[in-house]
Amino acid sequence: MALMRSSEIPKDAVLLNENEASNYIWEIVYDWKNLSDVWALRHGSTILGVINAVSGVVLNRHYRVKLKLGTYGHLATVIPVSVMPAILTMLFHRHLISTDLLLMKNEHCPICYEVRSAAIQLALGITYPMLLAPTGALMLANRYNTYRVPHLQQGPKVMFKFVQKLTKPLTGTLTTLSLIQVAASSIITYFEFKNNIVFRNKLVDLERKVLSERGQ
Repeated sequence: MALMRSSEIPKDAVLLNENEASNYIWEIVYDWKNLSDVWALRHGSTILGVINAVSGVVLNRHYRVKLKLGTYGHLATVIPVSVMPAILTMLFHRHLISTDLLLMKNEHCPICYEVRSAAIQLALGITYPMLLAPTGALMLANRYNTYRVPHLQQGPKVMFKFVQKLTKPLTGTLTTLSLIQVAASSIITYFEFKNNIVFRNKLVDLERKVLSERGQ
């Protein structure tokens, strides 16, 4: 019932590869009756994904308002700047943080998970939208002629200064969003680590109880 590392496997154990072990342990997590034991493992990646979606909405809205886009190409910018970062955050966090925790990888380095989680959060919640939001907004502004945008023939320096001018009012917002991202990822990862310890201990106790009842 409980997972063990390869060096600790008894002779009568069932051997699983990493993918099988991952599927097996996640089934147990989602079937676990006491939600307080596993809430962060179940819902942590979703919470962080929602935070990154909100971050994308804020950044996307800033450039759209600045370039007076109104409703022009709304979905064309919302999907890559807000929806995609949310989905990618959930996938990356679950695979690189939650699953690794459950499979007991680097279990003696909690800070490693927190640093990795913060990196994922900032990359997909700040860096990724900050690359796509101004690019998409500039393309739409040029296409629908809602704002006078420098032509590419004027050179990258002119375009960079223009984007810098648009971005400058975002400095405070970016700082706030970054702090929220780091704090949220650290808190969620901390509770995932805590959940994993409680969950694993209860799983071992449950296995011992079952074996005891069977007289083994």
